Parts: sequence; structure tokens; C-alpha cells
Amino acid sequence: MQPPNIELDLAYHFDLPAFGLRNTPDGRFEQAAQWIAEQFELRRLYCSLAIVDDPTMRELNAERLGHDWSTDVISFEIDATDDEVEGEVIASAETALRTCTAAGWSAGDELLLYVVHGLLHVVGLDDIDEQARQQMRAMEQACLLAVGVEQASQHLARWDAIAHSEADE
Repeated sequence: MQPPNIELDLAYHFDLPAFGLRNTPDGRFEQAAQWIAEQFELRRLYCSLAIVDDPTMRELNAERLGHDWSTDVISFEIDATDDEVEGEVIASAETALRTCTAAGWSAGDELLLYVVHGLLHVVGLDDIDEQARQQMRAMEQACLLAVGVEQASQHLARWDAIAHSEADE
């Protein structure tokens, strides 16, 4: 099988340096998307990826899901066939900055986790019950390790212990 065709339409919707993040991605979003597409045997993965601040996330979460709070990441599958998936991931850099210290890693690693989590939802994983949550965490960990986040194994076990959603609301 040929390597999957990965298309990420990446947009930053605020001034990243003001939040202490770089203006340009370091390639890990694309590496993660490639790894996920390969694991799910996709021929093509297209995803719109937006990095936003908390007020924007709160607005989008209310508009799209009816939740009146900011959150770490929201994602949507737009279209899917057996070997192609199209979706959207919206992640909050501000939440990553606020949460990264409790997680024990950089804001960039925390933001990458949100993107990976969202992409896994786009390709069909869920984390509603305990069995699905364990599968999601295992895939997150494997993906993060594959793209070079060495401390992923020790921090992903703490995901559920760290308030990622409805934090400080």
C-alpha cells in the first residue's frame, strides 16, 4: 500500500507569540496525522486544523455542541469512506498553556496531544466508555511516542486526572 495522502489545512486564529508559542509548526502535526492514517489504513486523510484561544473555543463549543464552556479540543468527522476521511479539529493553545504544567511537559506537547486526540476522533475512535477510553489513550500514547514525545508514556496516564474541559469555569 502506498503511503497515505495527508492534507492538513492549518490555521492559527490568534497571535501565537503572545501565548509563548512559535508561529510555525515543527512538523509534528503532520507526522501525527501520517501515523494515524497509516494505523487506520487510510488512503487519504484531509483535516482542517484550527488553533484558537479560549474565548474562541468557548464560542465554537457553544455554537457547534451547545456547551457553554471552553474546552481543550473539539473535532468532527465531515465525510468518510473505507479508506478516506475528512474532518475538522479545533484545539485551544490557551488551554494547553494553562494545563501543561500540571501535565509536566511543554505547551507544545500538550497542544500536540489535543491535535492527536482530535484526529483520532475524526478517524472513528471514541472515549465514551472505559474500554474505548483505554483504546484512545493507548493510541494517543503510541502516536506521541512515534513522533518523538519521549515523556508521553508517563503523562498520558494522567490525562483523565488533569482537568482539560470545563476547567476553571
